[in-house]
Amino acid sequence: MKKILSIFIIFMVTFPTLQADKSFYRNREQKANKKIKQNLIFLRQNIARKKMKFSVGYTTAMDFKISQLATLRLPGDLSQKMQKQNSKAKQLLAIDNQAFERYKKINPKKWALIRKKYIFRCFSNARSWDWRKRSKVTSVRNQSACGSCWAFATLGSFEGNFALRNGFQLDFSEQALLSCSGAGTCRGGWWAFDYLVSRGVPVESKYPYTSRDDPCNLPAGTRYYKAVTWGYVGSSSSVPNVAALKNALCQYGPLSVAVRVTPGFQAYTGGVFNESDTGRVNHGVTLIGWDDNKQAWLIKNSWGTGWGSTGGYGTERGYMWISYGSNKIGYAAAWVKAQRLFYKLPHKYYKLIKKFYIIPRDKIKPIKPIRPIHKKD
Repeated sequence: MKKILSIFIIFMVTFPTLQADKSFYRNREQKANKKIKQNLIFLRQNIARKKMKFSVGYTTAMDFKISQLATLRLPGDLSQKMQKQNSKAKQLLAIDNQAFERYKKINPKKWALIRKKYIFRCFSNARSWDWRKRSKVTSVRNQSACGSCWAFATLGSFEGNFALRNGFQLDFSEQALLSCSGAGTCRGGWWAFDYLVSRGVPVESKYPYTSRDDPCNLPAGTRYYKAVTWGYVGSSSSVPNVAALKNALCQYGPLSVAVRVTPGFQAYTGGVFNESDTGRVNHGVTLIGWDDNKQAWLIKNSWGTGWGSTGGYGTERGYMWISYGSNKIGYAAAWVKAQRLFYKLPHKYYKLIKKFYIIPRDKIKPIKPIRPIHKKD
């Protein structure tokens, strides 16, 4: 009886949201031009013929070309770069872990408070997981017509890990990566984690997104948040298996992953996307959870709330359930570790950083005071 009641409550909570989603896309489609309507007819016929499990509609993403939205550029010799980066990460993480253990030993009471308030376990053998339900996912953003998916995916994982390691959530500036990192432009790019390690990033409110390749104009006198290091899930340019991705999601929080975008992906409005296109990956998204009952991953996209669904939680659209392995989801999955704000890293860490990276030598210096874990900017 309790189980039936629980199912009924879940249905009553989610039903209004489902109806709102359908109404939103139906209203858009009624006003669409002939070409859009024909494209949707073709997609629905293809879905029905292949007995796929997702629905499509007139999303706001369909107002742009795929070549404008999905512009992830894979670097050459990716497998070799993965191995080198993971080797760097191992050395830097060892130092960070030592600093953390020292902090816990010197400050047992503070650590006990932090652990009680902010630390919890994620189980990779759980049937389902959603980092949104643990407040480790920021709201859905919109890259607009700029091909900056690589920047949004980079910060998607950084924001999640920052919340995990510091106990509160911040929304960081994609424009800082777009204009200043050198990792890409509106015509495409790759993960910008090196910039987060070497330079750091301000919050969104200090450097708002313009969706243009504007000149770098970093704000002075504000705090810059850095990553300790980053790495790849595995060391080969392929899609890690389901177990490896689940373990990484639990260990690091949300992940930056590549996927293959198609017209069906662009028009997705709900269900489990299981197109299984084997073409080249071209888009970066944030992997935030899974559901074994659906045999699917949960991803956060950067195409605004006029695309996708709520993913069964909250009222905000912009998410997708995508079948394990479909469209190469998870390709080149990357994790990142944000610097904790409640202890300092030792000199030997920065010595290694200077060995591994070219440190920007501009006149703007990051503000370095260590702030309490509960305090927000």
